[in-house]
Formats: sequence, structure tokens, C-alpha cells
Amino acid sequence: MTVSVPLVRGDEARHRSTETDAPQAPSDRTVPWAVGTLMATTPATAREAEHILSAAAARTGLPETVLASAVLDTSRGTPVPARAERALRQAVRMARTPHPAPSSGPHLLPLREDAEKAIGRFFETRLRLTAAPSDLAARGAFEDSLFTLCVLMGRPCPAEALHEAVRYTES
Repeated sequence: MTVSVPLVRGDEARHRSTETDAPQAPSDRTVPWAVGTLMATTPATAREAEHILSAAAARTGLPETVLASAVLDTSRGTPVPARAERALRQAVRMARTPHPAPSSGPHLLPLREDAEKAIGRFFETRLRLTAAPSDLAARGAFEDSLFTLCVLMGRPCPAEALHEAVRYTES
């Protein structure tokens, strides 16, 4: 008995036949194997690979198991239909694109002078810590300057806060 699953619409229709293709993985293992394949080829964590597979399946309108079978067929040398490949590439690209941190809403910006002072203090304390790495007072002053930048710019990450402060003062 031949079972066909259409992977693309219209004149691009291609079908997978279970009798003519390479041996297929059991259906309960197809998705985990595809996730593992995506982890190895993308590279991605398991969670990212699952998200990529889900996003690509949602974009194409195909069930995850069908798209997972297509991923496995690709690893065996069988070409994937263009629609599925495009969706997978787009899902990988979206997973790799950094998304800005969600804002809790409009926030007030500090005075430029305050931001400039905080940046100056950060660089002073960094130089002081670099000169004496074992000095606990220098470490404390450095951490305080980082905390001040984070609070001042409303960012949880010190690197983001510094970047935002520099960008704000230069604009």
C-alpha cells in the first residue's frame, strides 16, 4: 500500500511514498530525531530546535510530523520540497535574530548630564579595578557604577545599559 503526503500545493506537488523512499523512522520518534538533526545542523539547543520545527510547521500549514519527516529525508539525501525548505530557513533565521527586550511601557529618560556622569564613573571605576583587581573597594565601586547605569537607563543587563547610555548621550 502506497501512502502519499502532499508537501506542496498545486503544480509544485511532490509526494513521498513510503514504499519507494528510504526506511522511515517510527512516527513516535520522527519529531525527536528531526529535533536532534536540527540541533546538529543549525546549531541550536533542544528548545530552539523544537521552536524552529514548530514555527516552520505553522508557517507551511503542515503537521510537525510531516515536516519532521522532511527534515529526516534531507539528512538521508532526499531533497525537501521548496515550501518546506523555505519555511525551515525562515524559522532558523528568526531564531537567530536577536529580539529587543520587551519594554514595560514608556519610561522617562535621565538628564544627559546624569548619563554622562554615570558613563564617566563607569570608565573610572573600570580603570581602577583593572589597575588593582584584588582591591575589594575598587570592585565594589565598579559594581555600583554598573548598577547605577542599569537603573538610570532602565535595562537589566549592564552591557545593554552602557550601550544605551552611550547611544543616548551621543544623540
